[in-house]
Amino acid sequence: MEPVTLKGNREGVVVQLNCNLEFEELCKKIEAKLTEANSFLGNKTEVIINSGLVELDAGQAQRLKELFTSRGLGIKKIVSQLEKQDNGLAEKIISKAAEDETQLLSQGPTLIVRKSLRSGQRIFHEGTVIVLGDVNPGAEVIASGHIFVIGNLRGIAHAGAQGDTNAIVFASRLQPTQLRIANFITRAPDEEVLVPSEPEIARIKNNMVVIEKYLQK
Repeated sequence: MEPVTLKGNREGVVVQLNCNLEFEELCKKIEAKLTEANSFLGNKTEVIINSGLVELDAGQAQRLKELFTSRGLGIKKIVSQLEKQDNGLAEKIISKAAEDETQLLSQGPTLIVRKSLRSGQRIFHEGTVIVLGDVNPGAEVIASGHIFVIGNLRGIAHAGAQGDTNAIVFASRLQPTQLRIANFITRAPDEEVLVPSEPEIARIKNNMVVIEKYLQK
């Protein structure tokens, strides 16, 4: 997927972003694309930003506003696929996990975090955590139950933190710097790896962390 693509619809020009890139690198790609697509934009004065499976935080949204304003463009609105997915996807995943008697749901309430987590932010919850956004490098989510990230997981995740080996970690894009389930731990490989193109689930099998593709029904 290209870092930045432009397309038109009934509402106007949509700027589709691939937010798997570091944000400042993405901003450079946006500037290059706007220069390249000057004729495509024509006399348009506003655009719609689609951030895909990433929910931009206030600082990132302001940075984009400044970038587009410097090019004589306003931002009509910022949308993401998360607005369509919401926690319905997480409910489906939980239901699927519960179909397997070895993956019984952990006890405790569910915490829904409706934002992306930046470096330095840390969440601990006794129960299941659902993040509707990204967990960026340097951010950490610790849960006694399951962890569901409806976005990119690139930080640290520790599910089953009180010893529950039946806990799972799900992410739309699973790229953790460190992933733990109960007392089992795995880290990101030193070599560069391809960004996963579909959701994945991590769980304990045969006394090790196993990552599998999530197959929706």
